[in-house]
Amino acid sequence: MTDGAPIPKSGEDFSPFARGIYEAKYAFKDQEGNVTEDWPDTADRVAKAVLEKVDLENIDEVADYIKSQKFMPGGRYLYASGRDFHQTQNCLLMKCEDSREGWSELLANASMALMTGAGIGIDYSDVRPSGSKITKTGGEASGPISVMEMINECGRHIMQGGSRRSAIWAGLNWRHEDIFDFIDAKNWSEEVRELKEKDFNFPARLDMTNISVILDDDFFTAYENPINEYHEHAKSVYNKTVKRMLKTAEPGFSIDIGENAGETLRNACTEVTSSEDSDICNLGSINLANVETIEEFKKIIDKAVLFLIAGTVYSHVPYKKVEEIREKNRRLGLGLMGIHEWLLKRGYKYEPNEEFREWLQVYETASRESA
Repeated sequence: MTDGAPIPKSGEDFSPFARGIYEAKYAFKDQEGNVTEDWPDTADRVAKAVLEKVDLENIDEVADYIKSQKFMPGGRYLYASGRDFHQTQNCLLMKCEDSREGWSELLANASMALMTGAGIGIDYSDVRPSGSKITKTGGEASGPISVMEMINECGRHIMQGGSRRSAIWAGLNWRHEDIFDFIDAKNWSEEVRELKEKDFNFPARLDMTNISVILDDDFFTAYENPINEYHEHAKSVYNKTVKRMLKTAEPGFSIDIGENAGETLRNACTEVTSSEDSDICNLGSINLANVETIEEFKKIIDKAVLFLIAGTVYSHVPYKKVEEIREKNRRLGLGLMGIHEWLLKRGYKYEPNEEFREWLQVYETASRESA
């Protein structure tokens, strides 16, 4: 059994809102749609499914941490663990290649990803600008926004894992020739806005997609140096993007600088960034609010890392290349939540303090050692 807070015998500590989400999205149901499990059953199901082929000795302990909500696997673990097709990883990262084959492959892979429950993030910066000449077949290129719209419409009609709206991100480098069209891509007309207000599902351009302008080291060099050949362009991109943000909330900025430069692939919430097409994230969080001591914290970190590594063995993936990249990288996303409640329980303001710094140091050190 775990230390600290008692393990609930059911989900009776859930608020009505939390119980509604849990039963609608994560609890198993029978063929008539009746919920057939409570929270402890879900915890047992998830821990057993993920760990039974890797580490039988730790199934009960991991299940107890989930029951007491000290460790929370990502939602796809809660939903898919134990199902015949169990894609329990999270978002997939992709590049769009500038070719007919590249577009076709992207459409197929994106559809497979969304149908199996993965969100997708796509960098379109390699796609030639609209109006470019196409030498092999003749005609003109339609540009990156066209393929973004194709992916957006896939997302409109595909429910992730059959039960949730698609999560899609699109990025374009600040120097791309179509960048200003991209910045204004979600500047819908008043008529469309009114229709959206009446019916949230009314189709609008890129309405299923979060978009971001990708800023790299070259951008900041150009912006800060008046004699740089891209100085005025950098200023214009920045000013126009911020102006559009203030009016419509998008695009955002995706910052790609420093030691991780080149990791332009990301998902909508940026749990993971990568430079490799078909990389995938793999998520769980430790709920600090329910952790009593730093010794218990170390134990939970160890079991959470074990669980996520086991997840890279257990989880199905949408297509073959994802498996190859996952085998190479085995990315783990172990987050922290409940920080504010942890501070309040100890009488701290929402600001740095020595005890919290000590816990963060343990988090960094123990997670690396456990992995």
